Amino acid sequence: MKKFFIYLKDFHKGYFSSKIYVCFSVFVAILIAINYKIDLENSYIDSFYGKPIRSLLYFALHAVAYYGVIAIIFLFSQKKPLLSGSFWLKSSLGLLILAIDRSIFPMISDFVLNETPQQAYKFWYKILFNTYGFITILFMLIILKLIFDRKEDFGIYGLRFNKVDFKPYLIMLLGMVPIIYIASLLPDFISYYPLYKRTGGASFAAYYNIPEIFSKIFYETIYVFDFINTEVLFRGFLIIGLAKFLGKDAILPMAATYAALHFGKPIVETISSIFGGYLLGIIALYSRNIWGGVFIHGGIAFLMEIFAFAHQ
Repeated sequence: MKKFFIYLKDFHKGYFSSKIYVCFSVFVAILIAINYKIDLENSYIDSFYGKPIRSLLYFALHAVAYYGVIAIIFLFSQKKPLLSGSFWLKSSLGLLILAIDRSIFPMISDFVLNETPQQAYKFWYKILFNTYGFITILFMLIILKLIFDRKEDFGIYGLRFNKVDFKPYLIMLLGMVPIIYIASLLPDFISYYPLYKRTGGASFAAYYNIPEIFSKIFYETIYVFDFINTEVLFRGFLIIGLAKFLGKDAILPMAATYAALHFGKPIVETISSIFGGYLLGIIALYSRNIWGGVFIHGGIAFLMEIFAFAHQ
């Protein structure tokens, strides 16, 4: 844990700007207010489900969040970030990968699950939803690594196991258990979680004549592993991969974009994602490794499911 405090102290030393942080807070608050006021993602963007324009809308949403904060930093920072042509190309490709990942699934599912029995279709649909990111995100980032960062020693944008000490992350996760439990008592949380309840797991288990506990374990395992893709994109590519252009300035744009990723979820989760993304971003920036973030992120998601099951 001592190392984390050193990271936080060093990050804010000589960097903290009240103008930037106030403008960042107001900007993100406006984005969140607009989304939940008009239900932007669920009622508008998702109304184009399965259509190419949905990719463009997601790209626009993420670009507004990301480049809006970049503009704030550029306006108020004394040390201007290196906004070169390479930065614009690389960052826009990252946002494009995110937009495609969030919108292309209907085309993939229709092709892959075409012959799936009706009784098991919904469950396999959810399993595929939590695994296709290994192609749309991880595989695509491997390609970007080979194109832009072949000589860099941070692995696949922090996806490397060397010298990873999980003990501090475990302590951090245990410290968050009471907070997660309190959040699990909120009405929005109870109506949204556990995610398993919307998988058709009981029908899947009945069709294959297996105990439903196996459906639960299978789904929750796949669900947690999907956070590898989330972390390698947000804390890996957007932080470690763009640090040579932005340095410490890489954190806030990522945090805003990460909040936008949560717009379809309960507002409490969206707000908390800003703080979580901010802290995990700082850790990734200094450690040049994302496995701690995977552990924390996946652990929080798993605990949210467990507490939701307990309240049923």
